[in-house]
Amino acid sequence: MTRTIVWPSLAAVTLALAVATPAGAQDPLQEKLAAAKQNAAQNQQALRSYGWIEKVELSLKGEVKNTTVNSCRYGPDGKVQKTAVVKPPPPEKKRGLRGKIVEKKTGEMKAELEAATALVHQYVPPDPGMMQVVMNAGTASLAQAGPGVLVLKFPGYLKAGDALALTFDTAVKALRQIDVTSYLDTPESPVTLRVAMQALPDGTRYAGSVVLGMPARKIEVRIANSSYQKLAQ
Repeated sequence: MTRTIVWPSLAAVTLALAVATPAGAQDPLQEKLAAAKQNAAQNQQALRSYGWIEKVELSLKGEVKNTTVNSCRYGPDGKVQKTAVVKPPPPEKKRGLRGKIVEKKTGEMKAELEAATALVHQYVPPDPGMMQVVMNAGTASLAQAGPGVLVLKFPGYLKAGDALALTFDTAVKALRQIDVTSYLDTPESPVTLRVAMQALPDGTRYAGSVVLGMPARKIEVRIANSSYQKLAQ
């Protein structure tokens, strides 16, 4: 049975520490959450010194419809900048009313895909400042998910009704997995996200594989990141 501990309010933490915690000791939940925040900040900073290759596959109803390959790096504003390495061939245009319907649906799907991909970058890598907002709100929690595995949950991380879950080892030193439940414009357009983390030789963790699902549209996006290289200073 998974046991979940809810992060208490700042006032409650202060009172509990004053009454029940011996001098010099630290609340275990506070310690783990603080370690997760520090880990995210250090890792995010380290990632900004790398460039990498991103491969994106778009599937509709289980069939791959589009594949792109991009060269990526972080810009001065902290956002990911992409340069196309491989572009998909333009789709064959159909004439008449059927062609207009196909073109309209393709445009709608492309717009949703771009919005969903942009949403991914708002969750990955986790932002320590946004984690702190959830901690201050008193809704962050910690759960033991198995031997040597902890899950830290941040509901309402980006928008009301979403949730960010970070899976760490018990020492909160290695981020293993990121899970997100969110949505585009409304909750009727749900988006799910699972990120499997991998490590570079210097210990920096990165999103090795990303699976983004849009069940209402039967769309799935698979992203594979590889070929990380240090950028020239």
